[in-house]
Amino acid sequence: MKLQIALDTVSMQQAVNIIKKVHKYIDIVEVGTPMIIDFGMEAVKIIKKTFPDILVLADTKIMDAGEYEAKMVFEAKADIVTVMGITHVETILGVVKAASEVNKMVLADMMCVKNLEERAKRLVEIGVDYICVHTAVDVQATENPYDELARIQKTVGSKRCAIAGGITIDSINKVVDYKPEIVIVGGGITGQKNKKEVAATFRQKLDIYG
Repeated sequence: MKLQIALDTVSMQQAVNIIKKVHKYIDIVEVGTPMIIDFGMEAVKIIKKTFPDILVLADTKIMDAGEYEAKMVFEAKADIVTVMGITHVETILGVVKAASEVNKMVLADMMCVKNLEERAKRLVEIGVDYICVHTAVDVQATENPYDELARIQKTVGSKRCAIAGGITIDSINKVVDYKPEIVIVGGGITGQKNKKEVAATFRQKLDIYG
């Protein structure tokens, strides 16, 4: 299992400082949507240039102009781009096309998708690499992604699964039995006082069960 750290409401310098503390334990750095809105593709470029050995995901949440926008992301040297699983198949096909041309990857964010299993199967068929069950920040007080993870894991297999949404050290045990390929943690690391120690604990748990 890969550990992805999500960097959202931080400055560029804060992002770099956090990665320096935890880079030994993580596999993927997510340049979150708020960072992209704030700093644009420059954030992706800086993080990839500073940490070339770590995969960089740009959480663009593409909804339209799939091929065009994905190409912009990959030109900034991202390794993975996100597209919304609820959008048009034509848009997702454009993202997949752009990724395949440069040997990069696509993660579909399944927020608000109702026909979860059917849609996940379709997305894998057209070339999406990862299906991410994601509980949005705005609803984490009342919802969680664990039931959806079980459904997606059964549908497309662990290697295609990613999970995000309020995951902490206290809740990671609800995740590891399904062995998703990518476990995405934001505030569960970035919001902690000792980020290095917490990241190391996540790494240990994923390695034990992975």
